[in-house]
Amino acid sequence: MATAGGFGMPLALSLEGVFQHVAGRLALQDLSLELAEGDWLLVCGPNGAGKTLLSRLVLGLDRPSAGRVQVLGRDLDGLDGRGLERLRTEAGAVLQRGSLLADQSVLDNILLPLRHTPLTRGEMARAARLVMALLGLDGLENHPPQALSLGQQRRVELARALIRRPRLLVWDGLSDGLDPTVAREILAVLDSLRTGQPMALIATDNTPDALGDIAAQVAVLNRGRLLFQGTPAALAAASADNMELRTALGGRF
Repeated sequence: MATAGGFGMPLALSLEGVFQHVAGRLALQDLSLELAEGDWLLVCGPNGAGKTLLSRLVLGLDRPSAGRVQVLGRDLDGLDGRGLERLRTEAGAVLQRGSLLADQSVLDNILLPLRHTPLTRGEMARAARLVMALLGLDGLENHPPQALSLGQQRRVELARALIRRPRLLVWDGLSDGLDPTVAREILAVLDSLRTGQPMALIATDNTPDALGDIAAQVAVLNRGRLLFQGTPAALAAASADNMELRTALGGRF
């Protein structure tokens, strides 16, 4: 099992020398980063930096043009379709909005990851209602997704990602559609879930402060290149005399 940074911690995620071309354009350039199990990493940068593409690579939805991607100890290049399906039972995902099935209720959308498990319908419904209560979705079980606000839809997507208590959560567009107060409440819930079972989180957002002070690490992407990975305090220090880094952060440091 791969370990992080020489400290003996198992890795939830490792990218080594990843390049990715999209429509003939180099979208990711020599990208290498690590995330230890149970840690949280916020990947930030402007629109077009490569954040969504990175999320898709981590989930095996796209394959890199070159380089190596390992998730939860598995080399994605060596996984077939069935292997990827098994991996995704341990890695939940909240991708760009619009992934909910419009012809199914909120409850049925949340239950999708449990459909091929041995659980009964009643057991699945209890698990769904538990995570719905954590995310403030009580009473919305029978609503169609299109009847919900954008923030509620994002919480349904998160509930679906959490229903199997993943070891790794990939959340693309952390603050997308969420009121800042609601976002902080949801992050507090996720933080509390780590007490019973370690859950690594890789989240993307335009700004470095989206995770507040509970992210162990921040990475900054710009034009497909990794400009920085380290603690929030180290980022503040590094950006003081790095114009490219400050520009990628929108001048926030």
